[in-house]
Order: sequence, then structure tokens, then C-alpha cells
Amino acid sequence: MDDDEPFDSVDPAARSRHYSWPPLPSESDRSPHAGLDALRGIVDGERHLSPGAHTLGLALTSASDRVVAMTATPGEWALNNGGTVHGGIVSGWVDSALGYATATVVDEGVGYSTLDLTVRYIRALRLEKTPATIHAEVEHVGRSTCVVQAKVLDTDGRTCASASGVMMLFRP
Repeated sequence: MDDDEPFDSVDPAARSRHYSWPPLPSESDRSPHAGLDALRGIVDGERHLSPGAHTLGLALTSASDRVVAMTATPGEWALNNGGTVHGGIVSGWVDSALGYATATVVDEGVGYSTLDLTVRYIRALRLEKTPATIHAEVEHVGRSTCVVQAKVLDTDGRTCASASGVMMLFRP
């Protein structure tokens, strides 16, 4: 493994987690995940997710026009005291999925950032019902904003959270 290859190692017996994340893009390339080609490179393992998405245990499994699917594999470190996946972790998954869905509809060089995020928690997500699947779909794309809808599903296909968000677009 080279020095830039991210890793995530969990030792349940020691209750520890060690991980690294991919390097940030250069100053001249702050929108590395714009366009379907870039996302397909992530799905194919040729490119990395963002450091935050990697840290949250996400993987991009498919990307097509206006739609992405991701999986999220949390560890015990992601649980709240009630023994279910912490809502902030789920919100982080959704936020990442909104961004990657937005990336399917913008050209290289267009930046984007979350402007608004609403997450509705429908049922608790238990560790034994993961990896979770996150589906995100662009509902509308305009000149300066993009509206995205998302769902978080457990391994039984039950919806644990639904979300909507608005992404701000930064066109050159």
C-alpha cells in the first residue's frame, strides 16, 4: 500500500480505530468530484472519496445521471449510548450523498457546497442491520442551486432516514 492509499483498521477487542485519509486535492483543483467520469473513477477504485466521506465509512457503489448509491459501514465507534447509529453519523452520510449526487449534474470546474440539509429520522439503525444503503437523486438543478432527495435504508430495505437538501453551485 502506498502512502496515499487510505485505510481503516478497527480492533474491536482493543476498542480502537486507526485510519488514514486520502490527500486533499491541489489548490488548482478544488472540484475533483465533478462530472460522471470522476464519480465512475471512484466506483472503479481509480479515485478516492473525500476525506470526510472515507472517515464516515462510506463507499460509492454507483453513479449515473442525477443518481448515486452509496453504502455505509459503521463500526461500534459510530453508536450512541442507546446502541444505534448516531444521528450525526447518518446526517454526515446523507450530506455526502447529496454532494455526490450533485456532482453527477455539474461540469468539471463547478464547485458545490451544502446550503440546506433536512434529515428525518424514521427508525433507529442498528449495527446488525448495516451496511446501510444511501440513495440520492437530484430533483432540480438550476444556475446557482441543486435540490437533492435521499434515503437511508437498512439491510432489510427499510427506510431509516429520509432527507432533502439544497446544494449551492459555484460556477466559474
